Amino acid sequence: MINILAASLIVIVAVAAAHALPDQSPETPARHGHERQAREQGKRGFLSSSTSHNASRRPRANAAQFSCDFPVFGLDSVDCEYMASIGMLGQGFNAQDENGRIWIGPQGPNRFTFVNAAGVPITLIVWYMAPYDDQASFMNARAPDISYSLPTTGSAVEVSLANGVPGAWSALYNHSTTLSPYGQINNTFGEFSTGSYATIDLSRLVNMWGDQMTVIVSGGCVSNMATCVYTCVSEGDNSCGAAGTYNLLNCVGPNAVQYIDPEGNPTGGCQGWSFGGDIQIVMT
Repeated sequence: MINILAASLIVIVAVAAAHALPDQSPETPARHGHERQAREQGKRGFLSSSTSHNASRRPRANAAQFSCDFPVFGLDSVDCEYMASIGMLGQGFNAQDENGRIWIGPQGPNRFTFVNAAGVPITLIVWYMAPYDDQASFMNARAPDISYSLPTTGSAVEVSLANGVPGAWSALYNHSTTLSPYGQINNTFGEFSTGSYATIDLSRLVNMWGDQMTVIVSGGCVSNMATCVYTCVSEGDNSCGAAGTYNLLNCVGPNAVQYIDPEGNPTGGCQGWSFGGDIQIVMT
């Protein structure tokens, strides 16, 4: 754990890694599951939200699901116990060596630095979006790759990701963030894919009133709660995800990209870090 807020300039890096997927063309940057999700919502009639990959309906468990007798590296016992109490499936793997996917440390080509600037304890959760895994973002159905404690303001962790890895992250704030009724973390999401057309963005589709984050890409692009972020079209919606119900807001400027997919939905985010880069993620 490092203290980045003590430095004169805070830089924040988004984290995650997984098995490689084919690189995307410039016309089809990382879309992070919005279009597949929208199709499935039409079939099932329930909200799955950003990066859900259309998991089937699954109620959140109410009792502890795993033991915290031996927390993984970087995870405090109290944070582990809270994860279990809200129905998460398990602790993260928290690999400390290069594993071709997502691990803790600075050795990878893509380095995400997560910083606690919130003034309350934060538990960082990072997961891999496996191909055709409809439940990858549902923490009552899948254990994350990373679950790491950031207990105080200024505490931080650097996460490495291999190229060709799609994934996402969210966070548990002050032992009060819960899972949604379907098992996703009920907070702001960050989404990314690494490789040829590496792309990263924030999504508020799970919870429009989630905690604030800022993503700063080494190429100059910024994603925050009002810029390069997925939001619901209707101001009255707390969450959304079906086709036509969400926007990619204000994604313009250096290395910011925005397209319309074949189904008419917005897609894009912050680029400028193909095959590697440093990303800073500040959680406030």
